[in-house]
Amino acid sequence: MLNNKVSKAVRLAIAFGAASTAAFSASSVAAEDDSAEKVERIQVTGSRIKRTDLEGASPVISITSADIKMEGDFTVADALRSSSLNSFGSFSERSGSSAQSQATINLRGAGSRRTLVLLNGRRFPGSPTLGGASANLNAIPMAAVERIDIMTEGASSIYGSDAMAGVVNVILKDNYEGLSFNIGAGHRDQDEGTTSSEFSVVGGISNDKGNITFAYDYQKREGISDGARDYTKAKIGDLDGDGDIEAYTADTVGWSYYGATVLSPDFSQAQASLLCDDLIAEYGEETFRRVDANEDWGPGSEYCMYAYANVSYNTASIDRNTLYISSNYEIADNVEWFGQTMFVQNSSFGRYAPPAAPWTNMSADNEHNPYGEDGAYGLFRWVGIGTRDGNVDDYNIDLTTGLRGFLDWNNASWEVYYHRNKADNKSVGQYYLSYSGLAYNQANDIDLGSEEGTANMKATTLQESSSTFDQYFAGLGFDLFELPGGQVAHYVGMEYFEQTYADIYDGQSAAGLIGGSAGNSSEGMRDVTAFFFESVLPVTETLEVNLKARYDDYSDFGDNIAPAVSARWQVADNIVIRGSYSESFRAPGLDLLNAARTFSAESAIDYANGSTTSRQYDTYYTQNSELDAETSDYTNLGVAWDVNDNLTFKVDYFQLAIDNVIQSKSLQSLLSDEAAGLISAVSVDTDTSNETFYLKRAASGTLVEAGTSYFNGAGFEIEGIDFTIAANIETGFGDFRFQNVNSFVLSYEQEVGGLVQDTSGWSGQPELKSVATVAWSYEDHSLAWNATYTDSTTEDEVAPKDAEGNTIAGVPYETTGKLDSWLVHNLTYTYNAGAYGALTFTVNNLTDEDPVLSSNGTWDNQDLYNNFGRDYRVSYSISF
Repeated sequence: MLNNKVSKAVRLAIAFGAASTAAFSASSVAAEDDSAEKVERIQVTGSRIKRTDLEGASPVISITSADIKMEGDFTVADALRSSSLNSFGSFSERSGSSAQSQATINLRGAGSRRTLVLLNGRRFPGSPTLGGASANLNAIPMAAVERIDIMTEGASSIYGSDAMAGVVNVILKDNYEGLSFNIGAGHRDQDEGTTSSEFSVVGGISNDKGNITFAYDYQKREGISDGARDYTKAKIGDLDGDGDIEAYTADTVGWSYYGATVLSPDFSQAQASLLCDDLIAEYGEETFRRVDANEDWGPGSEYCMYAYANVSYNTASIDRNTLYISSNYEIADNVEWFGQTMFVQNSSFGRYAPPAAPWTNMSADNEHNPYGEDGAYGLFRWVGIGTRDGNVDDYNIDLTTGLRGFLDWNNASWEVYYHRNKADNKSVGQYYLSYSGLAYNQANDIDLGSEEGTANMKATTLQESSSTFDQYFAGLGFDLFELPGGQVAHYVGMEYFEQTYADIYDGQSAAGLIGGSAGNSSEGMRDVTAFFFESVLPVTETLEVNLKARYDDYSDFGDNIAPAVSARWQVADNIVIRGSYSESFRAPGLDLLNAARTFSAESAIDYANGSTTSRQYDTYYTQNSELDAETSDYTNLGVAWDVNDNLTFKVDYFQLAIDNVIQSKSLQSLLSDEAAGLISAVSVDTDTSNETFYLKRAASGTLVEAGTSYFNGAGFEIEGIDFTIAANIETGFGDFRFQNVNSFVLSYEQEVGGLVQDTSGWSGQPELKSVATVAWSYEDHSLAWNATYTDSTTEDEVAPKDAEGNTIAGVPYETTGKLDSWLVHNLTYTYNAGAYGALTFTVNNLTDEDPVLSSNGTWDNQDLYNNFGRDYRVSYSISF
């Protein structure tokens, strides 16, 4: 409901933009420029009925290709990640992940699987590397983009599953005439050499029958190693000043007990290998180090730790080539053929430290074993094998062919098309540990450190992810009967699509015979039949009502009906009030329905054992074939006010409620459940083969293993406000343009520790994201300043404890600490030399801001804060 929080947010938004817009509102002489009017009058995403109203019944924000360049964005993923509507951040290219080449969009913080991505109004299927459920933005060419529409309300009534938090519609160039070239390069202050490069050519020719548009786009950006940044490189010492160096505290950043540590057969003790000193002598104390583990494992414990952050990467590289062709041709009166072809190849490089893999059931006479008993458990870093290098190649082919035209009946138009998308992604991992090779060496007394022994233990892994999407579509738009406001427009249609998904690991990895590798194969398929309609009812000249509904029948889980209603009231020539209510759904992903048991080294903070820093734990995920679909309700109420020709305000209040939520029980959530008394840990020798959710702890209390899965939870509810200011003015010393888009999260209610809590403002969930741009152009010169702001959050959220240190169940969590807000400035200057082309200089992150760090100085949230630092780019473009 509209409460004090709402009014406070509105006042904050008005205050944020008032100072910047005061100068613009003073003048109303100049008319709105062509680009601004185009943004306001484009065809609205979220409707199949064509119209050109100034402001639609559903809120849509458009980002043009010029906006993207002006804001300094390098890729489509960058442009969407920096949007204020990407409330809690989203996944980006990441070394150390099986999806290292991918990037996603996460509207409202509802999850990337609840944001539907369209390409030219058609569903862009999810990447098989992401389980076939989230679209990979790195498969979309930057040079071919005309604009990006972001619709911020549920849209299952039009597009089907996944459109719960909204729709991102990427519109590619069409009917282009001429030829243009662009070439550029970039350098990051904190890295060496050329760190980015780009080249593109876009062309098109037309005649009186049709057009063909083509684009080739090349983009490359280097990855970033942990050692290249002070806050990610390995550090060790008495960094917290308590007179002691303890493992897994602020004293050991970028270090792992997977070095040469050995656990006793009953897991009660942890000691350094007997050969730890030899490793230190060979590799140095900056690579291996004896470290006390009294606080982490128990009194008298010691680890032989390894500095993995000296060699690993955090941000993966991208190296993408794209070919895009769009064409249309009039084959008869009122009948046109259209087609689109896109081929994308993207390579990515990421690096892990050498394999971190257990050496199980060590013999009593093993030279590393300090216990003199059979069955010891080693936590080893197999440095002789070398760093694990991940080389990923993603291929995506998207094809569409169809016919469209008009009928001599009630202003009718029709469209039929066939759409096919095929993704084929391959990930090759080098220098992993072969347990078979290790066993062979031991059986044949081959020295593990010898050239022969090392060669025997080297393994190469392969993950092949593929998907196909075949869609058949037919639709008819027409007018039928009249209301006082005019003709009633209708649209009816149907579609059928088949989808396959496969994520196949090599046999050795799937069998658990590869050390330092994780994952298991899964595959599935489904088909969907859908029918839908839409009607626009002009009740009066100023009041319009839009009705929509869609029926989907899924072969693998059931059916769904998604209705929606919206209204637009033109209360004055310059004021529009709009409101909408929609119901959406999300089908369970093929990966979640079909996946086999999968290993993950998942990070969490084990507060129950006294930990204050995040570390990785062995975690096993299992599939759940009984998952049901999610459902949601989305309510929006907004006002758009054109104060004059130079100043516009938009305010939209939204509430998104999602029920039956498909969610993973993360390791951190599992630990929260333990703290709330909802689950109890078991001993390490407990048989958990028939258990889904479990925690295994050693006698010392240290977490050794966890099991978890996906389930249909109670749900969550998001409430917020979007506030936009746009202004422009012409003066004798140039034209000015200003835009400020703010997204406030008023509440984010979800279940944590068995209790529904408002988690807005918690770590990773800022209450405000804001993007502001001021642009100036004069004759051949243009200058743009862009600022993106992410609000501060709390740092830690924990269940309260009583005087004896026991967790108090059923009580809201306590929040502690504060993470800084993040303000990044980007500057872009362009000199247009007319027939000689244009030269553009961009400085991203002008003040060289580091990402937001924890109180321990660690970078824990790669979704919200990037580590690029100051980035210089120069590009040259010319058109003919």
